Amino acid sequence: MIGKILWGVFLICLLGQPAWSAEVTAVTEADAEPAAPSILPPTIYNEGPFEQSTTGVRLGDILSGKTGYIHPFVSVGGFYTDNLFNREYDREGDFVTLITTGIWAVLPASRYQLIRMNTLNTAPGGLELSRFRSKAESRMQAYAKYQANIMLHEKYDSEDQVNQRAEGFFRYNFRGGLSVGVLDIYELDHDAYGTGTSRELDKFKSNLASTTVSYEISPKTSVEGEYGFYTLSYDEQRNAYRERNDHSFAGRFFYRFMPKTSALLEYDYINLDYDEDVVSDSEEHQVYAGIEWIATVKSRLLAKVGYGLKDFDAQGSDEVENFLAELQFRHRFTPKSYVELKASRKTNETEIADTAYILSQKVQLRYYQRILPKLMSTANVFYKRNSYRGEGTYGDRRDNYFGAGFDLKYSFTNWLALSGGYQFLKRDSNYMAYEYDRNNVYLSLIFAL
Repeated sequence: MIGKILWGVFLICLLGQPAWSAEVTAVTEADAEPAAPSILPPTIYNEGPFEQSTTGVRLGDILSGKTGYIHPFVSVGGFYTDNLFNREYDREGDFVTLITTGIWAVLPASRYQLIRMNTLNTAPGGLELSRFRSKAESRMQAYAKYQANIMLHEKYDSEDQVNQRAEGFFRYNFRGGLSVGVLDIYELDHDAYGTGTSRELDKFKSNLASTTVSYEISPKTSVEGEYGFYTLSYDEQRNAYRERNDHSFAGRFFYRFMPKTSALLEYDYINLDYDEDVVSDSEEHQVYAGIEWIATVKSRLLAKVGYGLKDFDAQGSDEVENFLAELQFRHRFTPKSYVELKASRKTNETEIADTAYILSQKVQLRYYQRILPKLMSTANVFYKRNSYRGEGTYGDRRDNYFGAGFDLKYSFTNWLALSGGYQFLKRDSNYMAYEYDRNNVYLSLIFAL
């Protein structure tokens, strides 16, 4: 009933909007980030706060606010899925009303968010991918954001939930090249149905806090040190074996050999401490070499390759060594089109009690095209392979994920947009009981200032 009322409000707002008024201002390419709905659940591909939900639209990417200090936003829409619980058999479809609301503030005033952190609860240390580093234009920067995603199911109202995320960032650049930054991200979220061997809704809380100190030795060389603390806990006792605390330390050295390009050397140490002795505690040592190129907001590259050593505390467990790599690339080809490519090979923590860890490899390609001044389209394809390692029943399990999707976004004004699209996901596994595929269709009306 609530969902039907909200959709009535949605249609009234849509039909009442003067879409062809001469005073309507289109969102320009410089003002708008890519429109990119999530095609995968958070434990599969996590691309930012709004994509924590099973289906969603990143509000900050759909519609940028005007230059200012405070930016409220709200989105009203919904999606239909033909496989809500991600099962191969006994599939159940459902329509879900999705309401997203929140506010973000920034200092100095800007239309862009200062940070876009991709958290992932299976990633050691809590970060899904590395952050780009850029030199601040002002002496002080501050940013805070709160967002709530309200999901109301038409058929399975027992699955209704509210996912929330609060984040804050502060950086101060001292004279002489010293810079200090602090970051905190708190989340109330859930795993996708079908994660690991679970068939239920698994809600969790997580918090990532980090402190970064960097120093510019010369115009071409700089060093950076970072400490992070990540904590993860679940609502239900059945997931208590996954609860842990991660302490991470990182040291980085940058050498700028071209005006916009730097070489990178990095060492990471991560200590993973589980509350229960089911999944083994471990220590990770990672060494990387790479390059970072930053030309503009939409033309940047971070590529690094490295070696990882994972040392388990459990008696009789062997150390494991793996080749690690990461690539993040975004480039504007024309004023109306650009591409984004992300790829990685890394070790993640397991969601299955009798396995040791996951070797995860993935790649995703997104293409953005502005068709008309107010109409933008996005197409994306995705592949991921999770290889579970260990001596237990699922120690040889391999899951392959294939995803694709497209969406359209029409900007009525610089504060109102309509977005809709289609998403497909398929999981193939050598354990047939955990295979499934899913089709989602969504539509959202978005207000943002």
